[in-house]
Amino acid sequence: MAIDKEQYPRNSYSDEDRKLIISLLNEYAEKLLNICEEIDKQQRFLTVSLLIYSLVIFIYFHLFYHFIDNTTATRSLIIIPIVFCTFMIYMYFGRQKLGLLKRNARIISTRLEKVIHVASQLQEHILIDFAARLELALRLSDAEWALQNYTNLINRKLFRLF
Repeated sequence: MAIDKEQYPRNSYSDEDRKLIISLLNEYAEKLLNICEEIDKQQRFLTVSLLIYSLVIFIYFHLFYHFIDNTTATRSLIIIPIVFCTFMIYMYFGRQKLGLLKRNARIISTRLEKVIHVASQLQEHILIDFAARLELALRLSDAEWALQNYTNLINRKLFRLF
């Protein structure tokens, strides 16, 4: 949706419009970067937890098979389902938190895309001094970088489990 030059002449934008766009760019870019950081932490935490759990189960079965006699083996069989159920509950809540973070990031990234679109149009059609134009360009580039960071994080293949 392009801005109609007849409806909005080049000098119809005020300094307040520019400041509002800049503040929205800053706000949404910062929120998106913070959520991306949380998503990254949660993904890594779940992946490391899964690897540690797999290692523990492997070692447990190795010890169980080679070194434990039959009386202790029957008692030890109770531990396996308890550990497995605890881990599954732990992973379920971790995935729920990750899903919520991804949904929030998607909402904020959509808003940021719209603000970037408006800011790009504003940058083309506004008559302002060099410093204000530079500030708008820098904020716009920061917001685009935050959006690219989000896209890279979502498309990253971290074992593609989470």
